[in-house]
Amino acid sequence: RARMLDAARAKARRGELRISVPIGYIWHREAGLGLDPDFRLQQVIRLVFERFRQLGSARQTHLSLAAEGVFFPRPSDGKRLTSFDWTAIRYRNVIGLLKNPFYAGAYVYGKSEKRIELVDGHARKSYGHGKPPEAWTC
Repeated sequence: RARMLDAARAKARRGELRISVPIGYIWHREAGLGLDPDFRLQQVIRLVFERFRQLGSARQTHLSLAAEGVFFPRPSDGKRLTSFDWTAIRYRNVIGLLKNPFYAGAYVYGKSEKRIELVDGHARKSYGHGKPPEAWTC
């Protein structure tokens, strides 16, 4: 188990670890990581960042885009991210884009961790506990 984790960290350091990618990116068989060819996806992501640059606030960005009736993709096929339903943009869509280091070009591994604690004499695992940015592997 420790060797598998070390191998994953080594791949992450080389930029070769296949991690799930956020909306707007896909893994190409031949070329590797790239932008999703769906122009509508690219357009709405760029719009969020452009509006944030103009307004300087995630809340104001959301209110502005919502007032314009902007729709945002919501995966309809789980984690595969190949099929989307378009719904009214939500604040969590805006903040999710703005806080994700991937969109800034940062390749980050190890943003969260698994914890094990003893509950009623049994080991209980819980996942997705965020780690501070200085503990991430870049």
